[in-house]
Amino acid sequence: MWMRFHPSDIRIILHFVGMLLLGIGIAMTVPFVTGLVTREWSAALDYLAGMGVATAVGALLMHADPSPRQMTHTHALAITALGWAAAAAVAAVPLSLSGHYPSYLDAAFDAVSGLTVSGLTVVVDLDHMALTHNMWRHLTQLIGGQGIVVAALSLAVGLRGGAFSLYLAEGRDERILPNVLHTTRFIWVVTAVYVTLGTLAFLAIATYLGMSPGRGALHSFWLAAAAFDTGGFAPMRMNLMYYHNYLFEAVALLLMMAGSINFALHAHVWRGDRVELRKNLEPKVLAFVVATMSALVAVGLTHSASFAEPFGVFRKGVFQVISGHSAGHQTVYGHQLATDFTGVGLIAIMIGMAVGGSLSSTGGGVKALRIGVITKSIVLHVKQALAPRSSAMAVRYHHLGERILTPEVTGAAATVLILYLGTYLVGGVAGAAYGYGAAEAMFESISATANSGLSIGITSASLPAGLKFVYMFQMWAGRLEFIAVLVLMTQLALAVDMRRLRSA
Repeated sequence: MWMRFHPSDIRIILHFVGMLLLGIGIAMTVPFVTGLVTREWSAALDYLAGMGVATAVGALLMHADPSPRQMTHTHALAITALGWAAAAAVAAVPLSLSGHYPSYLDAAFDAVSGLTVSGLTVVVDLDHMALTHNMWRHLTQLIGGQGIVVAALSLAVGLRGGAFSLYLAEGRDERILPNVLHTTRFIWVVTAVYVTLGTLAFLAIATYLGMSPGRGALHSFWLAAAAFDTGGFAPMRMNLMYYHNYLFEAVALLLMMAGSINFALHAHVWRGDRVELRKNLEPKVLAFVVATMSALVAVGLTHSASFAEPFGVFRKGVFQVISGHSAGHQTVYGHQLATDFTGVGLIAIMIGMAVGGSLSSTGGGVKALRIGVITKSIVLHVKQALAPRSSAMAVRYHHLGERILTPEVTGAAATVLILYLGTYLVGGVAGAAYGYGAAEAMFESISATANSGLSIGITSASLPAGLKFVYMFQMWAGRLEFIAVLVLMTQLALAVDMRRLRSA
């Protein structure tokens, strides 16, 4: 029997969603101050308006239940799913006033893409966007990379009750430290360290290339935040190609790989436990997939006249594979993915995007650990089929300690895999229905669902409105790994069904 939310449950959910919206309003003070410092008065007013909307809506929702009781796990799932959608709707307000989006839908598309660290964009004339708005675009990725709920928990803004349920509902499977609040703060410390180091490295290169200090500092911070948070946004339309420098690409590559690693694994390495990095199943699977897909891309590019030299194959080919697993930064044009990478190279990048990064990282996709678990389960079933019926077998794997493969673990991994594969397929069919080629439509669908951000050229302001909604849903559902979204959709369906019964 389905559990239905009662009015008291709905009031609890609305209260905490309102709190998350207040947090988005507070975050808008950063671009607002940026606008004041850079004297972009009109853009600063856009964020004043955005703060007003976020504060008003957030306060109104919180008033639905001024003194809520402690949330349950089901509440946490609904709060997370609805909170992310509401946060994107509010985050889009100042972007829609920027003049760089033909409609509010386009601004909402980029807000969803930013918060889900997807990196797909429909912005118009990005090269001339105000620094204030660019700051907000990249700040959404910095917030979304760690998670909206993680950001709220790290500040302990009234979300202590059911904190771990909220943490899990955001698609994270592991508590890094015994206290969940300490866990979320550790995630932000790791992020701050990598983003700071990345900013300094980018700034040194930008200064060497002759960029002005102010512009170089902003570009460096934005690129570092987008790379580590596996977001893929860039301040210029040509993405990393704008800088035309292999050192920029090398720093981005290192940050993307760091962002794709499980935060729990970061904690082990920071404590000096390098053995965990070597023994852990997850990085092994990730390294194997990256190496295999890179080899396939290299084979594909050998048949292309555009990238004949080995350095060009690595810089343009292998980079896209690693970027597809993580951030979605591009060093080739979208149409080159379809024309120069040939069939095998394109398929390899699609597989890389579909697999994604690690659990409890900033990356998206099915996740390497789940692929490893399902592979070990297949091997176990083959061994059991070949062994005598009386024999008992168990498979162990190492992930933050020795573990035994159980049917529950395998079933959970298989469930998420099926949901991802189904969403990849549905999005691909939707793209094909709008007249795009099958390969191109599937590429863009995988990129959206896996929060990769690589684009083969379909995503732009001219994208049909229906397909924008499809990709927005895919980015949202993929970032939360479906369960929270399915819980929210189920409750909405039950509410509609109940209303029909009453009216009948």
